Amino acid sequence: MKAQKMFTYMLWLVCLMASPTVVQAHGGYHSHKTKKTLREWRFKDHQAVKGWFVLCKNNQVWIEQTNGNIVTKPLNEFSTSDVAFVLARQAKTRRLNQKLLQKTLEKKASQKKTQKKNAGITSFFYAYRVAILYGLLALLAAALGAVAYQYIRAERLRKAATGVSLVLFLVLLGACKKSEEVTTQELLSFTTTAATVQAAFAPYTKVTTSADANYVYVSSDQIPEHEMMKGITAWIAQVPTPQVLKDDAKWSIPLSAKYAESPISLKDNFQRGAVAIAANGIPIFNPLNASGLVSNEIGELDAFGGHSGRADDYHYHTAPLHLEATSGTQPIAYAFDGFAIYGSKEPDGSTMATLDEYQGHLGSDNVYHYHGTTTYPYVMSAMRGEVTLEGTAPQNQISPQPSAIPIRQGDPHAINGDNLVITSVIEKTAKNGYVLSYTIGGVAGSVDYSWDTSGTYTFIFKDVDGKTTTETWKR
Repeated sequence: MKAQKMFTYMLWLVCLMASPTVVQAHGGYHSHKTKKTLREWRFKDHQAVKGWFVLCKNNQVWIEQTNGNIVTKPLNEFSTSDVAFVLARQAKTRRLNQKLLQKTLEKKASQKKTQKKNAGITSFFYAYRVAILYGLLALLAAALGAVAYQYIRAERLRKAATGVSLVLFLVLLGACKKSEEVTTQELLSFTTTAATVQAAFAPYTKVTTSADANYVYVSSDQIPEHEMMKGITAWIAQVPTPQVLKDDAKWSIPLSAKYAESPISLKDNFQRGAVAIAANGIPIFNPLNASGLVSNEIGELDAFGGHSGRADDYHYHTAPLHLEATSGTQPIAYAFDGFAIYGSKEPDGSTMATLDEYQGHLGSDNVYHYHGTTTYPYVMSAMRGEVTLEGTAPQNQISPQPSAIPIRQGDPHAINGDNLVITSVIEKTAKNGYVLSYTIGGVAGSVDYSWDTSGTYTFIFKDVDGKTTTETWKR
């Protein structure tokens, strides 16, 4: 009996010591409960039902009737007032979820900062508590051993009784800790399907995509189906040419995105390479050029926000908002942290909601996305998701990233002067080249360039002083 009493006392003491750890380990994210509103829903076919709003996903609305049945109808079949109600409820849900997520992120950052600041004190008290806990566990093991020796005759069963008790207790602690890690991981990470990402590129015939378990790969010749270069007044004499990427590489969009604890600013980084890929296959670069200036504010870009770089590669430095006309409610681009970029509307067609400091927010699906705008920073101010960097800031870039193969080596043929403006870029009838026309002080000049099947490029420069120069390059 004395052994049994000792066993009981020890078990209670250990449980009291361990219980705070177990309770704390189950902390996590809990969603808000939205108050239900009973209303009469009217449809465009003049029918009506009474019920509660459940959810709206992919423009399908679920209504729970008073008899418990569920009615599902497309959003565009509801009356104007009902559509307004659904959109307002979605907006409210987004705000609540965004606040909850932001609080969780702030709490996590604060905890990390506090833990780092008090690392020495925390380690001491943790070690002290662990020592006591394991000391008590050792005493419990001894008590269990004594009880087992007195009441259990078989030696194997005596050993098993003590071992199983200890193992079960430690597994309980480990399982609770693991539960917390999974909950946090799910809250901060987002995974999409390859089909969802590829659907954004489907409307554009000059783009091809493929996928594996981790990425969607995008390739194109980087020549858009709109006018290029017209209106540029700050020009480095580069021209748009079809691109061949080194090692036949492709642009990579990760299927899993994760919030970065410290989002990386575009103001101080990414002045090399692209940060996103437009749905028409054109890369999107930092709105700042390699000198740290806003390209769109100094005359470097055409009406579509693009120009040609050092490799005679056409790319954007602003969001391709013109693609909304073709893309509809699909993303107009994808950032290389895995988050989608939309235009002036939300994915459900509603007016763009308030943006955060990174120029994005949570959507109705509780997945983060960016929005392009007509003012700086145009696409995003920082990469909200985690990315891998290569190089030294600010001349660093996201990895993996393909490299262009320049056609012309060294500095291009010099074309400069006051009041320069590019007036047109016209494709040749044979579709093997272009004629770029410009004026300097009202005097006309041009660059006539073409290529053949062997990869030989011929450039004919007609300068404003009347001089003609021909250059031949091999890719």
